[in-house]
Amino acid sequence: MKALDLFKTLRRSASSDVPDSTIYNVISYVFGVSKIDVALDKDIIVDEGELRRVIYLLGENVPFAYITGYEAFYGRDFYVLPGVFIPRNETELLVELALKEPFNSFLDFGSGSGAIAISLLLENPKSKGVAVEISHVGQLCTKYNAEKFEVKNRLTIVSTLPENGMFDLIISNPPYVAYELFEEVDYSVKAFEPLQAVFPEDPVMVFRNILTYSLSHLSDAGRIILEIDSYVESDLQKLASSLGFYYQVTKDLSQFDRICILSRSS
Repeated sequence: MKALDLFKTLRRSASSDVPDSTIYNVISYVFGVSKIDVALDKDIIVDEGELRRVIYLLGENVPFAYITGYEAFYGRDFYVLPGVFIPRNETELLVELALKEPFNSFLDFGSGSGAIAISLLLENPKSKGVAVEISHVGQLCTKYNAEKFEVKNRLTIVSTLPENGMFDLIISNPPYVAYELFEEVDYSVKAFEPLQAVFPEDPVMVFRNILTYSLSHLSDAGRIILEIDSYVESDLQKLASSLGFYYQVTKDLSQFDRICILSRSS
């Protein structure tokens, strides 16, 4: 088979709103064929069964990460299984902000694939972390990625918030999208990703639980860093103030209020 024919076949299988870059990434991850191979139209060997699988999944708008098994985050490829929330580029800002100040210990609430926790461990080799993930498949992904990146000895994976321990950093990209916004969310998210990782019963209650836990588990000079949506910002700011936390918000690249940083009021 010719590499260009492979690209054209997959391009026709995917919906028009799927960018060419995604098709090239699928070809690279699944078939080991580079963009240069396509440009040069090289002869390639393709497993027909795998090709049929990819054509079918692309046609059904299955997310790239669930087709290839991987998603890029903070410059690394993380293993992702169906049923695990796919890490987003905008969430990398959480990691960037966390690394601006020193920390020795951290807790990642709702770790999913483990992308945030493992990125922190790799960027801060002296740190240790706890990843809290309720789903079994999420725990499997976090464990696999911790082993892949050789940080498993510095990461503890648990299903509930630990009763003991103090942390310099509590970080989370929690579910925060209200059910009222369901129709506005991308189809692929609603159809394929775990809804409990996107739509909580009460978004403000999720943040209340994190902040209440932090009252007794955040070190005096520690920080809480949360990904948020602008519609919860007002309620979250009032909540933070009532619990004695100093509150500031950072915008993402699209200039939306996206990251909330909290610390104990002095």
